[in-house]
Amino acid sequence: MNKELLRKLMWKAHYSLKENTNSVYLFQNFIPIEGIQDKAQKKASTIQMIKQMEEEGKSLLLPLKIYFITGEDSAPVRRSGRGTRKSVTQMKSQFTIPEKSPYKMAKPYKVCTSVWEIEGHKCFFYGTIGINFTEKGRPKDNGDLVLFYTPNWKEVDVFIFRGLAKPNETANLEEVVQYVEDNVILG
Repeated sequence: MNKELLRKLMWKAHYSLKENTNSVYLFQNFIPIEGIQDKAQKKASTIQMIKQMEEEGKSLLLPLKIYFITGEDSAPVRRSGRGTRKSVTQMKSQFTIPEKSPYKMAKPYKVCTSVWEIEGHKCFFYGTIGINFTEKGRPKDNGDLVLFYTPNWKEVDVFIFRGLAKPNETANLEEVVQYVEDNVILG
């Protein structure tokens, strides 16, 4: 696969584990102001941060806050297509009203994926983005491949490649992982 094509398809974000939690991750530039109890002030601070990102030419694909759910809190995963192995974790989130993204299509504005190990790549994990296409529907796969790079689950780099995933197929996975490893992580 062409490196230039991968570069153009790639969206990258960095999330950090929120203090005193074990599953909440915040977008790198999103630092909620501690002590604000007023919802209007919190919303204004979020809107200001989103406007600043737009002015800098950056955009969101995922929400500012994501969750990695494991154990009893995770939803059951079908054990077909990707073999009989269980997912490592699940990434779930929901867009807030001020957040803008092409993934924010229909209420309740959820985005999710099961997260799978990648054999031979210790710190890489993958999934496919699931979003709500209709208000009453459940999240469905939209064909975007998502890679997670984390050596310790305290910091997570997220790479989304628009249109490079097909349900239950990982044909492009090895090439995409190699591209990220060579050009972004070690780059």
